[in-house]
Amino acid sequence: MISPADERKAETRRMIMAAARRVFSEKGFHKAQIADIVREAGVSTGSVYAHFKDKRNLYEQIIRENLESLRVTLKELSQTNTPADARERVSRWRPAFTAFFDYVEEHPDQILLVLRGGIGMADENEDLTWEFMDAFSADIAEDFRKWEDLGFIAGANATLMGHIITGMCLHVALSYLKSRQFSRAEAIETLMQVTSAMVYSFLTRRGRSELADMIGPVAPAGDS
Repeated sequence: MISPADERKAETRRMIMAAARRVFSEKGFHKAQIADIVREAGVSTGSVYAHFKDKRNLYEQIIRENLESLRVTLKELSQTNTPADARERVSRWRPAFTAFFDYVEEHPDQILLVLRGGIGMADENEDLTWEFMDAFSADIAEDFRKWEDLGFIAGANATLMGHIITGMCLHVALSYLKSRQFSRAEAIETLMQVTSAMVYSFLTRRGRSELADMIGPVAPAGDS
């Protein structure tokens, strides 16, 4: 049974996290200060440091919670009514890429911090980047293994495919946030086409019979 003291501690942590989300969303990581979060949450500075080592630790906890929420959403989108329904799974690709870009647009500072974590920063930031990439890659790899077990694909290294797709999505997201040289719709459509082409190359005879009309080669724009 949870004691009143533990309940108060948990509630304080929730208040700090909620306030920090609002502050980070408004100001970004670098401009946000602990003092801003203290004012927003209506707690003491000591209360913040009782729960979090520093501003970065607080921010990383928020990222982990939000990324786990995104991961749950993407896993739910990958579920089908019947295990062998590959067509339904393919139909979920676009909603999954859309959900990913929803997250990118709602939390650009978080995406940038995660990606920068692997570029010459402290070990804990590199760990955060790897944790993010490895978890999402493992979920994608699980789908590839299911498809291979069902006889739809053959010859694919599921782990490698998971990392390729995750890396592709992250790099596109970074480019989208930093340069805006293409639209969100273009990004999603191109990710769909590239993923389809990769999967198509591993389809078995059964896989092509079931899925070729959904993920077969796409003619370039303007071709008849």
